[in-house]
Amino acid sequence: MLDSLRRRNHILPLIVLIIGLASTWFAFTIYAGLSIVILCCTMFLFYVETIAQMSFRAPRKRKPPLDDPDWVKVKHQVSNHVMVTHHFMQDTSSPTVFICHGWTSGSQRMIGRAQLFIEHGYHVILIDLPGHGESQSITKWTAEQSSTMVIDTLNQLHSSHPNLFGTRMLVYGHSMGAFISLRLSKRRHELTMHSLLSGWIAESPMTGYTGIFDETCDLLRIPSILRPLVLRKTMRQFNALNIGTTNLNSLSDVDCPDWGKYTEPTLLIQADPDERLGSAHYLRLQRVMNATSPSMLTSKLMDDLAHSGEAVHPGRDAVIQQWIEKEF
Repeated sequence: MLDSLRRRNHILPLIVLIIGLASTWFAFTIYAGLSIVILCCTMFLFYVETIAQMSFRAPRKRKPPLDDPDWVKVKHQVSNHVMVTHHFMQDTSSPTVFICHGWTSGSQRMIGRAQLFIEHGYHVILIDLPGHGESQSITKWTAEQSSTMVIDTLNQLHSSHPNLFGTRMLVYGHSMGAFISLRLSKRRHELTMHSLLSGWIAESPMTGYTGIFDETCDLLRIPSILRPLVLRKTMRQFNALNIGTTNLNSLSDVDCPDWGKYTEPTLLIQADPDERLGSAHYLRLQRVMNATSPSMLTSKLMDDLAHSGEAVHPGRDAVIQQWIEKEF
């Protein structure tokens, strides 16, 4: 019953508030002092439930949709939601790159990154994550549910457009898109084309939720003493939203390597400094890969690259081209 309520937006805080206010009124008819205690408890629980829900907000604004005749748009029905992909298909058997955008972005912002691969003969697949571009919003946004929907979307595309998936497949994720790609690496056997996976590009990646949780708590000015309680309620909502996947038991479960790690050749391109995520995320990825598969990682810090707003960047393209020529 509680899990069902947690999957619905705003319902649980509202129920807490209604029951609490009703209990306060009933207690007031018996003893005024008791009603004050119940009211204080009600407002506290309402506050905590509301704060926990704010961790699952979808983007409020969307970037303009991709509208280009050179790109083929496909709408997919995934878990009763519409997911949108765009693809550019070459005439011959070619490698494939799947490009996943970051938070509040969309396919339209990935065109510049795609151009390099088109010029080198790649099939290119772009996706709008849930709540982004033309893809339908979900009630509560989680990277796990979005990963599940990305997997289902790619599997549908593999079935309907098999010629899009050529000799090998690279996955390119920017920021949140890289966080999704880490999860795809973890859940790769759910992908029908997983045998094609041959490399990963992570640009200014998000690699864990620990720092994001702390940042959110700071932004909302949640007192330190309440943060463990908010975290427990957040994890319960996460697990209720992601039925069929591994339950979340601690924040480390959503940090690389437990969240996912790359095991094929990987190019890390990092804005230096990263004005949005800082250094913790790329340092985490470096630490994990250097401990397990150092020969697989190529890392490049770029002081002329910003985290956001870099739809076109010749220096980044040159780094990617050199890496592709070396690895493939």
